[in-house]
Amino acid sequence: MPKQPISKCELVHLFRTKMDEHPECPRDIQVEIRAVKTSSGPGWTAITNQADTLAHINCARIVGALTLELRDTYDLTAE
Repeated sequence: MPKQPISKCELVHLFRTKMDEHPECPRDIQVEIRAVKTSSGPGWTAITNQADTLAHINCARIVGALTLELRDTYDLTAE
């Protein structure tokens, strides 16, 4: 099944919606979507800034898990 195209903005909104389901993730934590090269070609990753990662390690883990989950469904579009 092909992946659905999604923009960075839509992906950030999707992450924020899913993060809001977890009390470990305060509302002020920001997620950045970055295009990356993978072994299978172009891809993307979601990251939080270092201070948020250190202050909210459980939320950073949730962002990592969401990245793995959503990467299977969505392909980043060129903006």
